[in-house]
Amino acid sequence: MLKLVVSRTAPRAYRTVLDALRAPLPPYGPQTKHILVEPGQYPGTGFQSSSDFVLTAVGGPGTVTLDGSTDDAVIRLTGSVTLQGLVVRNWSAQGSALRVPGGNVLAEQCEFVSRPRTVAVNCWDGATVALRSCVVRDGAVLYHGASGVIEDCVLRDCAENALTMTLGSTVTVRASRFADAGLSALFAGEGARVEIERCTVTDPANAAVLVADRADATIRDTTLERSGESSLVVRDNATALAEDVRITGATKDGVWVTEGGRLTGRRITVHGGERIGVSVGERGTATLEDCEIRGTRDNGMAIGETRGTTVTGGIISGAGILGLRVMPGARVMVTGTTICDSGLFGVEADRDTDVLLRDCTITGNADRGVVTSRDARFRMQGGSSEHNGGPDLTGFEDVAQVRTATAAGPQPVVHEPVPAPDPSAKTQATPRPAGRAEAAPSGDPWFAELEAMIGLAAVKQQIKKIANLQKIAERRREAGLPPGPAISRHMVFAGPPGTGKTTVARLYGTMLAALGVLDGGQVVEVSRSDLVSENVGGTAIQTREAFERAKGGVLFLDEAYTLSRKSSGTDFGQEAIDTLVKLMEDHRDEVVVIVAGYTAEMRAFLTANPGLKSRFSRTIDFENYSPAELADIIEAHAERDGYRIAPETREAIVAHFTSVRRDADFGNGREARRMFEAAVERQAQRLAEEDDPSVESLTLILPDDLDVAAGLAARFGEARDPEQVEAVLGRLTAMIGLAEVKAQIRDLLALLESARRRREAGLEADPVTGHLIFAGPPGTGKTTVARLYGELLAALGVLAGGQVVEAARGDLVGQYVGHTAAQTGEVFERARGGVLFVDEAYTLSRETGGGHDFGQEAIDTLVKLMEDHRDEVIVIAAGYTDEMTGFLAANPGLASRFAHTITFPSYQVDELAEIFAAKAGAADYRVPDETRAALLTHLRAERARYQQGNAREVDKLFRAAVTAHARRTGRLADGGRRLSAEELSTFTPEDLAG
Repeated sequence: MLKLVVSRTAPRAYRTVLDALRAPLPPYGPQTKHILVEPGQYPGTGFQSSSDFVLTAVGGPGTVTLDGSTDDAVIRLTGSVTLQGLVVRNWSAQGSALRVPGGNVLAEQCEFVSRPRTVAVNCWDGATVALRSCVVRDGAVLYHGASGVIEDCVLRDCAENALTMTLGSTVTVRASRFADAGLSALFAGEGARVEIERCTVTDPANAAVLVADRADATIRDTTLERSGESSLVVRDNATALAEDVRITGATKDGVWVTEGGRLTGRRITVHGGERIGVSVGERGTATLEDCEIRGTRDNGMAIGETRGTTVTGGIISGAGILGLRVMPGARVMVTGTTICDSGLFGVEADRDTDVLLRDCTITGNADRGVVTSRDARFRMQGGSSEHNGGPDLTGFEDVAQVRTATAAGPQPVVHEPVPAPDPSAKTQATPRPAGRAEAAPSGDPWFAELEAMIGLAAVKQQIKKIANLQKIAERRREAGLPPGPAISRHMVFAGPPGTGKTTVARLYGTMLAALGVLDGGQVVEVSRSDLVSENVGGTAIQTREAFERAKGGVLFLDEAYTLSRKSSGTDFGQEAIDTLVKLMEDHRDEVVVIVAGYTAEMRAFLTANPGLKSRFSRTIDFENYSPAELADIIEAHAERDGYRIAPETREAIVAHFTSVRRDADFGNGREARRMFEAAVERQAQRLAEEDDPSVESLTLILPDDLDVAAGLAARFGEARDPEQVEAVLGRLTAMIGLAEVKAQIRDLLALLESARRRREAGLEADPVTGHLIFAGPPGTGKTTVARLYGELLAALGVLAGGQVVEAARGDLVGQYVGHTAAQTGEVFERARGGVLFVDEAYTLSRETGGGHDFGQEAIDTLVKLMEDHRDEVIVIAAGYTDEMTGFLAANPGLASRFAHTITFPSYQVDELAEIFAAKAGAADYRVPDETRAALLTHLRAERARYQQGNAREVDKLFRAAVTAHARRTGRLADGGRRLSAEELSTFTPEDLAG
């Protein structure tokens, strides 16, 4: 193996890894390189190689840092490569640290870092990648049609899934730790096969392990802690084997098997959790052996619609409500299991269930051991149900009523089954079924939770009014009186986002269940995508399925107005509305429907079908929170997370929300939460420089921590990093040519500075409209200037982040109805707090002539988003000068939103030559006078081509010159000539000729 040394300082060493890779191999010597990199930081790294080599940090792990900022990867490999002890970082908003499209790579004791919401290590197309004793930060790891091993590694702080395995990937994960994933820690889908052994997962925002879409996972001896959603999820016809898995502190379910998922679990332990220990439903199946479920807040185990769930051995202990809940449609067999110490019942079997308990022990439950529906097929063979708070109750008409009544407090108990109604009996006032709650609203938990919500006085009053009407109607029935006029329970929740509509809907469902109006009170939350299909006939099916899930509870349809919006092509939103109206009529006593959205849009929605207005006769308006209420919300977030808001900080918060425009699109509670999270981040940065901060300092949020108090919103140019401003301006000034462009950018910065000074003087100072048109041919620096502009605005405090998200037509325009708006919205969301750069924007307004085209929909969506978030994102649209004129005419609102057009002229010949020389200098090549003269001659001769391509064509010329130089020097070396460093780094006129 040929050893080559890379060093920043050592004589005769290569200066970069790329130089060492390019070095020719001796014709009769070793054909593989071992590149030894001396300690140091190597900025500007970015290379790709198909060679086989070993790359080693000779000073040991962490002594060599390869830094790059490329939209592709710092290292891109397709050969057989070993990486040892390196730190590889990519600072681009889109790039990876390591990409392996088809290679075979082993990384040992390396660290890979990329920007949040990027993929740090990206493996696909048959690649085999092994990570051993590595750390991956911020960015994710992706295996897509690839294979590999992750062993003794740490993956942390990823903004999305930390490890994603798709498209048939085969991956083994051993003895590794996953922390603080922004979505799920490990995701397996699209037929991937995964083995997870001796791993620890802590604090993912969603699932710890999510197995979906026909994937097959084996999980052994692994700990899953404090998942933000359910910890282990198996769904979408996936299969999982889990053995000796320990789950603690799940925010929702410890284990959730759904939508055709299949789980075999042995010795799973679930301790604590905010909902259910093990939940199986929606055609999922589970085989559980010797599992232990303790101390869950709601139910220990809940079995829904399934035909093959079996439980053998183990214990279900200390559930807050039910030990084992068997829901309609479930078939389950439980053998030798202990179910004890539940807060209510040990076992509850609902209607249309088939339950067999063999040799089970049901004991110590606070109320009854077993409660079953009259329609349940329940058998208990052997075992015992004793020492519970009351006798078993079997054959009851509605177990949900029994549970609700028992949970509400002591009630008269009817031990005999409720007889079936006699069809021949005369109509009379309906007696109130035994066990139905009758506590006044003020004594119910849902009422206390509603009262505890900040603000919403008018909303609370409306909900209490409905509760009182329902309570009195029930009492009239008990007295043998007619219940009075029918109470409309379907409602419209109208108002801006972030005002608690979803939370109130959940409480409303709980209230109706507590009052006996609904059986379950669950809230099924859906949006347009859950109801509307792109296929003919699919919408009615999807809508019915969602409605069916909501039976006995509440169907909450958020942004309901999107169903009635007209879009280009075939759209099935109206079909969803029509189906919903019919279902509400056919099942008017089984489901309560709440539709929510902006006030004006919801008025239009109610006109979409003649039956809508009559079914939604009650509208509750959710108003914007006041500045003081928003400050209260932030203080509530702080108290929950162990922080305190200083009095002067609260004053600053109230002053801020008083100054911002709180229109129909204002985020309210979401904006308050985002403001708090940003303040916590700023406080952490401030305290990180202190050696030993006090407990007081660690908990106190100061006004200085509100530097991003406007969330992502623009301000008036308060320079928070003057040195960075000067550094970025220096890079802008150093760009070749573009004198007029630079002047216009400086003028925009001067406007921002003037606005800041006027504001300080107490004068009116509207925010400067920062959206720009960059017009001109390609290769004239538009993208580079956009990136610098984003950095400048961030350094000035105008933007929270300053990132530049680059997008083209393909990133914004979808393939079917409804896809474009969602796709454009996703791209825009990534740009919030920064710059959205739309290249060749004019292609959105061009007619494609090939059937449906959604470019216009992308423009219309973009215009609305620019208005809704006008202080949060700077949009730069770029393209040819003439075509951009047509683009601005595509929507009446475009021209007014882009207040400035900056024209990028083609480079002059001398400027193109300077660009070539700069590229050469950056790559350690020289351009002597005679070569420069030949270069100028070439550029003048091909002037038309370079006027169209500019720097892009110069880049092609430079790469061709590098190839020609390598070819020429290679011939000399083959002839036995020993080449000097000057010859290896000097372009000749011959190299320009190709």
